[in-house]
Amino acid sequence: MRLFANPAAPSIEHAFVRSKDAQFIAIDRYVMGIGRHHNVIAVLGDGRLPLTIEKDNDGKETVKAEFTCSMGNQLNTKATVILMRGNKSLYEHYFVQGEKYNTPFSTNGDRFRTLLILCEELKYEKSLSRHPPLILKSEDDSFHISIGSTFARPMGKPLTKKNQNEVQPEGMQLVHCLNPVYGLKDPHWIIEYLEYHKTIGVTHVHVYNVDMHTPEVQAVFEYYRKQNFVTRHDWSAKVSGKYTTKITYEHAKWAAQTDCALRSRGQFDYALFSDIDEITVGSNGPRGQYPAGHLGPALDACAAAMKNGKIGCSFNSNTVTSVYTKLDDEEEAYFKDKLMLERYSRMEAKPHCPANCAYTGNTTTRKYHQGRQKYMVNVRDTNIQPRPMWTHAIARDYDEMDKIMEVLDDDLIHVRHFQGHWYLNKDLLNSMEEIDAPLDKSVINTIHNQIKSQTVLWETYEDNPSKSSSLGVEWIKPVERPEKYHFNISK
Repeated sequence: MRLFANPAAPSIEHAFVRSKDAQFIAIDRYVMGIGRHHNVIAVLGDGRLPLTIEKDNDGKETVKAEFTCSMGNQLNTKATVILMRGNKSLYEHYFVQGEKYNTPFSTNGDRFRTLLILCEELKYEKSLSRHPPLILKSEDDSFHISIGSTFARPMGKPLTKKNQNEVQPEGMQLVHCLNPVYGLKDPHWIIEYLEYHKTIGVTHVHVYNVDMHTPEVQAVFEYYRKQNFVTRHDWSAKVSGKYTTKITYEHAKWAAQTDCALRSRGQFDYALFSDIDEITVGSNGPRGQYPAGHLGPALDACAAAMKNGKIGCSFNSNTVTSVYTKLDDEEEAYFKDKLMLERYSRMEAKPHCPANCAYTGNTTTRKYHQGRQKYMVNVRDTNIQPRPMWTHAIARDYDEMDKIMEVLDDDLIHVRHFQGHWYLNKDLLNSMEEIDAPLDKSVINTIHNQIKSQTVLWETYEDNPSKSSSLGVEWIKPVERPEKYHFNISK
């Protein structure tokens, strides 16, 4: 039996409703706990709002919403806007950056318009089975949006003084917020990807589907959804009114990350953010109760850093350049029955600046975007104020990040990035230094066994027309490289 089932309906359909002037889109409305307030109503959105940003004599900026929140007979209550912070002023990131792009939404060039709106004075009536629309509007009604979707509501045990030090018997709960996924045709990578992250300690994965992929890939997602390991989101251009197209920064990545964090508040301990072409690698050997490669030690280290005010942890990205090596016939035969994760066991010996690091005087830095870092953030503690989430850290305001984020060592946790176009484009693939860096054998064996033990999954993995290691990962076209970048199979 092959897994060629028709894709099921997405698990989550977002509101994706636009304002009357089409300059703003609401992704969803939420009700969540923030500190002592258990039912705060919020909106995640992107685009231009009627707001002003004022700066005092000390340079501190204040955002003032020029619109109100209404719901049912609760009219014209105060709205609070939380913007993404960066290395420039809020005003510049919101109003000035990215002017060349023909869209009102977040873009390249550090235009930060992914935002949260808190309607803290609205009362959420738990007894209602159906809630009235949430209306945001300006006094002159030039800005008007009505959001009638079901409230997204995180479910979980809130943090209190009594339970703040409690850890689940099976370890801390880690949700993987997988950034928007598109273009997958071959199911092999996604099967290995999900089984790998399950093996190293990920509890659940949120998948934001930009397109519908192939029936085989969609059926794999549905299989894991039925196992309660994957939550699927319809993040397509069709349902989003073309909001999630590539003109919005990386298919609305910041909105997806923020949505995942909001839905996970109080439900998981940490949320991990990364892309489909990246895997997160845990400790380089067994540590305490955790086996080699597990993320448990990194989670424990991040939790310990909370005592110093650190609410999240970032870690370096290392490039797996072996994805570009076109294997010879002997190598192809050897890897025919092995995982793709085994095939790609060689990576850069050191980061390449400026693509994966930066020079600061006589030293090299890899902090945050300079090292293509990824991160995880505490979502258990609902005393932490919700905010829009950035790519390489919670925000691009590095002065703030140095106060609230811990940078973890590579031997505890790092990302392996199955990419390297900066080497290809600069013709460096044949001169760079590569090292052997295989994943721990126990992790590989566990993935093998898990795939084989699930009959339908194994049949899909084995009995597929595209089953050929020569294809490699879909987003890379292998090239001829010198002998030193190949495996000495006979040896």
